[in-house]
Amino acid sequence: MITVLSYLEKMNNISLLQEEFHSQAAYYSDEDWKYYLYTKIEELKAALKKDPVLDILCWNVGGKEAISELEKTREKYREAFLLLIADSTISPMEYLRPSILPTALLLRPFSRPQCEQVLGELISSYCSKFRSKEDEEVFLIETREGNRRVPLSQISYVEARDKKIFVCTKSESFGFYETIEHMMELLPDNFVRCHRSFIVNMDKVKQPRFSEGVIEMDGGDVVPLSRSCKKAVREYGRDKPEKSQLLI
Repeated sequence: MITVLSYLEKMNNISLLQEEFHSQAAYYSDEDWKYYLYTKIEELKAALKKDPVLDILCWNVGGKEAISELEKTREKYREAFLLLIADSTISPMEYLRPSILPTALLLRPFSRPQCEQVLGELISSYCSKFRSKEDEEVFLIETREGNRRVPLSQISYVEARDKKIFVCTKSESFGFYETIEHMMELLPDNFVRCHRSFIVNMDKVKQPRFSEGVIEMDGGDVVPLSRSCKKAVREYGRDKPEKSQLLI
Protein backbone atom coordinates (compact mmCIF):
# COMPACT_ATOMS: atom_id res chain seq x y z
CA MET A 1 0.00 0.00 0.00
CA ILE A 2 1.10 3.55 -0.79
CA THR A 3 -0.27 6.34 1.40
CA VAL A 4 -0.72 9.95 0.28
CA LEU A 5 -1.50 12.90 2.56
CA SER A 6 -2.72 16.09 0.87
CA TYR A 7 -3.09 19.49 2.49
CA LEU A 8 -4.93 21.71 -0.01
CA GLU A 9 -6.32 24.67 1.92
CA LYS A 10 -7.15 27.73 -0.22
CA MET A 11 -6.86 25.79 -3.49
CA ASN A 12 -9.59 25.98 -6.13
CA ASN A 13 -8.92 23.00 -8.41
CA ILE A 14 -8.69 20.24 -5.81
CA SER A 15 -10.86 17.90 -7.88
CA LEU A 16 -8.50 18.14 -10.87
CA LEU A 17 -5.51 17.26 -8.73
CA GLN A 18 -7.35 14.32 -7.15
CA GLU A 19 -8.46 12.98 -10.54
CA GLU A 20 -4.92 13.11 -11.90
CA PHE A 21 -3.47 11.53 -8.75
CA HIS A 22 -5.81 8.55 -9.09
CA SER A 23 -5.20 8.30 -12.83
CA GLN A 24 -1.40 8.41 -12.60
CA ALA A 25 -1.33 6.06 -9.60
CA ALA A 26 -3.36 3.48 -11.52
CA TYR A 27 -1.12 3.86 -14.56
CA TYR A 28 2.23 3.43 -12.79
CA SER A 29 1.40 0.96 -10.01
CA ASP A 30 -0.73 -2.07 -9.19
CA GLU A 31 -0.42 -1.31 -5.46
CA ASP A 32 -3.36 -0.22 -3.33
CA TRP A 33 -3.35 3.52 -2.62
CA LYS A 34 -4.75 5.25 0.45
CA TYR A 35 -5.52 8.98 0.42
CA TYR A 36 -5.95 11.51 3.23
CA LEU A 37 -7.21 14.97 2.24
CA TYR A 38 -7.27 17.98 4.57
CA THR A 39 -8.40 21.50 3.75
CA LYS A 40 -8.21 22.94 7.29
CA ILE A 41 -4.97 23.39 9.20
CA GLU A 42 -6.38 22.24 12.56
CA GLU A 43 -7.68 18.98 11.10
CA LEU A 44 -4.28 18.42 9.51
CA LYS A 45 -2.44 18.98 12.79
CA ALA A 46 -4.75 16.56 14.62
CA ALA A 47 -4.12 13.88 11.99
CA LEU A 48 -0.35 14.31 12.06
CA LYS A 49 -0.25 13.92 15.85
CA LYS A 50 -1.12 10.25 15.29
CA ASP A 51 2.14 9.78 13.32
CA PRO A 52 0.64 7.91 10.35
CA VAL A 53 3.01 6.16 7.95
CA LEU A 54 3.09 8.35 4.83
CA ASP A 55 4.76 7.83 1.48
CA ILE A 56 3.84 10.97 -0.45
CA LEU A 57 2.94 14.46 0.76
CA CYS A 58 1.01 16.89 -1.43
CA TRP A 59 1.07 20.36 0.09
CA ASN A 60 -0.36 23.70 -0.97
CA VAL A 61 1.71 26.50 0.57
CA GLY A 62 -0.98 29.16 0.68
CA GLY A 63 0.55 31.18 3.51
CA LYS A 64 3.18 31.32 6.25
CA GLU A 65 1.28 28.97 8.58
CA ALA A 66 1.15 26.33 5.86
CA ILE A 67 4.89 26.67 5.26
CA SER A 68 5.66 26.52 8.99
CA GLU A 69 3.58 23.37 9.44
CA LEU A 70 5.17 21.79 6.37
CA GLU A 71 8.63 22.46 7.78
CA LYS A 72 7.75 20.60 11.00
CA THR A 73 6.13 17.76 9.07
CA ARG A 74 9.11 17.46 6.73
CA GLU A 75 11.43 16.99 9.69
CA LYS A 76 9.48 13.86 10.66
CA TYR A 77 8.89 12.56 7.13
CA ARG A 78 12.24 13.01 5.44
CA GLU A 79 11.83 9.82 3.38
CA ALA A 80 8.45 10.85 1.92
CA PHE A 81 8.20 12.34 -1.57
CA LEU A 82 6.85 15.91 -1.46
CA LEU A 83 4.76 17.55 -4.16
CA LEU A 84 4.70 21.24 -3.31
CA ILE A 85 2.05 23.53 -4.80
CA ALA A 86 2.65 27.30 -4.83
CA ASP A 87 1.98 30.45 -6.84
CA SER A 88 3.82 33.63 -7.78
CA THR A 89 2.71 35.48 -4.63
CA ILE A 90 5.07 33.36 -2.53
CA SER A 91 8.81 33.76 -2.95
CA PRO A 92 10.65 30.52 -3.84
CA MET A 93 13.03 31.43 -1.02
CA GLU A 94 10.22 30.45 1.37
CA TYR A 95 10.03 26.82 0.26
CA LEU A 96 13.10 25.93 -1.83
CA ARG A 97 15.34 25.29 1.15
CA PRO A 98 16.91 22.21 2.77
CA SER A 99 14.41 22.04 5.63
CA ILE A 100 11.58 21.49 3.12
CA LEU A 101 13.31 20.05 0.03
CA PRO A 102 10.36 19.36 -2.31
CA THR A 103 10.59 16.44 -4.72
CA ALA A 104 8.40 18.16 -7.31
CA LEU A 105 6.85 21.60 -7.76
CA LEU A 106 3.48 22.51 -9.31
CA LEU A 107 2.80 26.20 -9.86
CA ARG A 108 -0.74 27.60 -9.68
CA PRO A 109 -2.70 28.17 -11.78
CA PHE A 110 -2.01 24.92 -13.60
CA SER A 111 -3.68 23.12 -16.48
CA ARG A 112 -4.54 19.44 -16.69
CA PRO A 113 -1.55 18.68 -18.97
CA GLN A 114 0.81 20.41 -16.52
CA CYS A 115 -0.70 18.51 -13.59
CA GLU A 116 -0.50 15.24 -15.52
CA GLN A 117 3.17 15.76 -16.37
CA VAL A 118 4.31 16.69 -12.86
CA LEU A 119 2.31 13.96 -11.13
CA GLY A 120 3.37 11.39 -13.71
CA GLU A 121 7.05 12.11 -13.09
CA LEU A 122 6.58 12.14 -9.31
CA ILE A 123 4.57 8.91 -9.10
CA SER A 124 6.75 7.08 -11.62
CA SER A 125 9.84 7.99 -9.62
CA TYR A 126 8.26 7.01 -6.32
CA CYS A 127 7.03 3.65 -7.64
CA SER A 128 10.56 2.83 -8.80
CA LYS A 129 11.82 3.55 -5.29
CA PHE A 130 8.90 1.65 -3.75
CA ARG A 131 9.94 -1.52 -5.52
CA SER A 132 13.58 -1.14 -4.46
CA LYS A 133 14.97 -3.20 -1.57
CA GLU A 134 18.10 -1.09 -1.11
CA ASP A 135 16.79 1.77 1.07
CA GLU A 136 18.55 1.45 4.44
CA GLU A 137 16.18 3.89 6.14
CA VAL A 138 13.03 1.88 5.38
CA PHE A 139 11.80 -1.60 6.26
CA LEU A 140 10.08 -3.24 3.29
CA ILE A 141 7.20 -5.57 4.15
CA GLU A 142 6.33 -7.96 1.33
CA THR A 143 3.00 -9.80 1.40
CA ARG A 144 0.66 -11.42 -1.11
CA GLU A 145 -1.66 -8.43 -0.75
CA GLY A 146 1.12 -5.99 -1.68
CA ASN A 147 4.15 -4.23 -0.27
CA ARG A 148 4.47 -1.64 2.50
CA ARG A 149 7.46 0.58 3.19
CA VAL A 150 7.74 1.59 6.85
CA PRO A 151 10.46 4.09 7.85
CA LEU A 152 12.65 2.57 10.56
CA SER A 153 12.42 5.83 12.48
CA GLN A 154 8.66 5.32 12.90
CA ILE A 155 8.77 1.72 14.14
CA SER A 156 8.20 1.52 17.91
CA TYR A 157 8.42 -2.22 18.35
CA VAL A 158 8.05 -5.59 16.66
CA GLU A 159 5.78 -8.27 18.09
CA ALA A 160 5.45 -11.99 17.30
CA ARG A 161 1.92 -13.35 17.77
CA ASP A 162 -0.54 -15.65 16.04
CA LYS A 163 2.31 -17.15 13.99
CA LYS A 164 2.99 -13.76 12.38
CA ILE A 165 5.21 -10.72 12.90
CA PHE A 166 3.66 -7.30 13.50
CA VAL A 167 5.66 -4.14 12.88
CA CYS A 168 4.08 -1.50 15.13
CA THR A 169 4.26 2.29 14.84
CA LYS A 170 2.58 4.83 17.10
CA SER A 171 -0.79 4.43 15.36
CA GLU A 172 -0.59 1.41 13.03
CA SER A 173 0.61 -2.20 12.84
CA PHE A 174 1.53 -4.27 9.80
CA GLY A 175 1.38 -8.06 9.92
CA PHE A 176 3.25 -10.57 7.76
CA TYR A 177 4.87 -13.99 7.98
CA GLU A 178 8.39 -13.98 9.34
CA THR A 179 10.33 -15.14 12.41
CA ILE A 180 11.45 -12.87 15.20
CA GLU A 181 14.94 -14.37 14.99
CA HIS A 182 15.23 -13.31 11.36
CA MET A 183 13.85 -9.87 12.21
CA MET A 184 16.77 -9.39 14.59
CA GLU A 185 19.10 -10.00 11.65
CA LEU A 186 17.23 -7.61 9.36
CA LEU A 187 16.87 -4.66 11.75
CA PRO A 188 19.69 -2.22 12.70
CA ASP A 189 21.49 -2.15 16.06
CA ASN A 190 19.07 0.22 17.77
CA PHE A 191 16.46 -2.57 17.75
CA VAL A 192 16.96 -4.76 20.82
CA ARG A 193 15.26 -8.02 21.81
CA CYS A 194 13.42 -7.43 25.09
CA HIS A 195 11.28 -10.57 25.25
CA ARG A 196 10.89 -13.81 23.33
CA SER A 197 8.05 -12.15 21.39
CA PHE A 198 9.18 -8.50 21.28
CA ILE A 199 11.88 -6.30 19.77
CA VAL A 200 11.93 -2.61 20.69
CA ASN A 201 13.34 0.39 18.89
CA MET A 202 15.51 1.83 21.65
CA ASP A 203 15.17 5.30 20.13
CA LYS A 204 11.44 5.09 20.94
CA VAL A 205 11.84 3.92 24.55
CA LYS A 206 10.54 6.37 27.13
CA GLN A 207 11.47 4.40 30.26
CA PRO A 208 12.28 0.79 31.10
CA ARG A 209 10.73 -0.29 34.41
CA PHE A 210 13.07 -3.12 35.36
CA SER A 211 11.39 -3.96 38.66
CA GLU A 212 8.04 -4.34 36.90
CA GLY A 213 9.43 -6.18 33.88
CA VAL A 214 8.04 -3.76 31.28
CA ILE A 215 9.21 -1.03 28.89
CA GLU A 216 7.19 2.14 28.39
CA MET A 217 7.35 3.45 24.81
CA ASP A 218 7.14 7.07 23.65
CA GLY A 219 3.72 6.53 22.10
CA GLY A 220 2.24 5.22 25.36
CA ASP A 221 2.44 1.48 24.61
CA VAL A 222 3.91 -0.82 27.24
CA VAL A 223 5.77 -3.96 26.15
CA PRO A 224 7.11 -6.80 28.31
CA LEU A 225 10.73 -7.00 29.40
CA SER A 226 11.89 -10.50 30.29
CA ARG A 227 14.51 -11.24 32.91
CA SER A 228 16.89 -12.72 30.34
CA CYS A 229 16.78 -9.58 28.17
CA LYS A 230 17.35 -6.93 30.84
CA LYS A 231 21.10 -7.13 30.35
CA ALA A 232 20.83 -6.25 26.64
CA VAL A 233 18.67 -3.21 27.41
CA ARG A 234 21.08 -2.01 30.12
CA GLU A 235 24.11 -2.54 27.88
CA TYR A 236 22.53 -0.47 25.13
CA GLY A 237 22.17 2.35 27.68
CA ARG A 238 25.85 2.08 28.60
CA ASP A 239 26.88 2.32 24.95
CA LYS A 240 24.61 5.31 24.33
CA PRO A 241 25.18 8.15 26.87
CA GLU A 242 22.05 9.95 25.61
CA LYS A 243 20.06 6.90 26.76
CA SER A 244 21.38 6.98 30.33
CA GLN A 245 17.84 6.60 31.72
CA LEU A 246 17.95 3.01 30.48
CA LEU A 247 20.32 2.15 33.32
CA ILE A 248 17.87 3.21 36.03
